[in-house]
Amino acid sequence: MHRLTHWTVLLACAITGCTKHEIVSGVSDSAFVAAMADLRRIQNAPGDSASQAATRQRVLQQRGLTEAQLERAAEALAKEPARATALFEAIERRAVNAKDSTATR
Repeated sequence: MHRLTHWTVLLACAITGCTKHEIVSGVSDSAFVAAMADLRRIQNAPGDSASQAATRQRVLQQRGLTEAQLERAAEALAKEPARATALFEAIERRAVNAKDSTATR
């Protein structure tokens, strides 16, 4: 039954777009997924901590987000496990499959 509920939530999210809703003020589902996928790729990339920190900061600036906003969004998602699951699965897919958007432009 739990598996059916999980797929129902994912399907509903896909149908409604999941990208149109804000998790917290200024952080939409799609912005959260994109930023977190980029940050995950940075974390897993080779390099020293200073260059990774600079890259993380640049990614957040490019996306118009702050660490505090991402933290607030994560806290809000902790209260919505089904939504969080769907978003973190989207982050995983994007982190693995999307082209690297962290490169300097």
